Amino acid sequence: MIRNNIVITGVSTGIGRASLDLFHKNGYHIYGSVRKKSDADRLTKIYSDRFTPLIFDVQNHVDVLKASKIVFDECDHLTALINNAGIVVPGPLQHVSEENFEEQLDVNVKSMRRITNLFLPLLGAHLDYKYNPGRIINISSISGLFSSPFNGSYSISKHAVESMTDVYRRELRQFGIKVISIEPGPIKTKIWQKNLNKMGAYEKTDYFNILQKADKIILNTEKNALPVERVSKVIFKCVTMKSPKTRYIIHKNRFIFKLLAFYLPDFIADWLVHNSLTKANKHRPI
Repeated sequence: MIRNNIVITGVSTGIGRASLDLFHKNGYHIYGSVRKKSDADRLTKIYSDRFTPLIFDVQNHVDVLKASKIVFDECDHLTALINNAGIVVPGPLQHVSEENFEEQLDVNVKSMRRITNLFLPLLGAHLDYKYNPGRIINISSISGLFSSPFNGSYSISKHAVESMTDVYRRELRQFGIKVISIEPGPIKTKIWQKNLNKMGAYEKTDYFNILQKADKIILNTEKNALPVERVSKVIFKCVTMKSPKTRYIIHKNRFIFKLLAFYLPDFIADWLVHNSLTKANKHRPI
């Protein structure tokens, strides 16, 4: 019987951890990346079989290559690669430092390309591949479809992920490799807590009258966020179903989001976003 092997980046928490759990329950062998050995040890105790930790920071490609050797030594094929690892760099685009902006792009975009290219041979990107072609699942965001102010670095990175997903999907079509974008809205993960108290760095800018409300907006949005399992179930479906769609929006108010992102004129969308940030003080614009 052919073993189903999955590589997932960023499995210590959030979407990656929920995906690890779901695929493990369904008999897959998961190679999951973490940045800390303590996380690797913790997860190995929980998943004592069919889980192999890969310890690396996605920005350190030397360590990525070293850890990936484990996969290449044990596997001659992958069922799927799930590109999940990512960060959020909040703040007004005018004042985000060049270093932080570069980190945002390197983690969310450049590393995704490097890791994808690394594992393409195991996914079937050659004409004499003897297994069913693998699948690539890129965890994008609704921020890759609609750009919100003060979330610009992240939005730019996710727009790039959307484009990269389209390019890979079209280039890899000849091999039968399906490339799918998952576009979550607010999800209950630790990413919210990581972004609390981040706007103090911009206290002396002209944006701070709006930015000082950021923590309240984050906390209110977190209360209405979807459970992380909503995303992992869609990821599982993308790997297992015969003909998945090319992209999946996962949002509590999917219809309203699509209306705002795709159908309303820009001047109306801009007004709604501005009004949300300056007056409502309850939720993110979307």
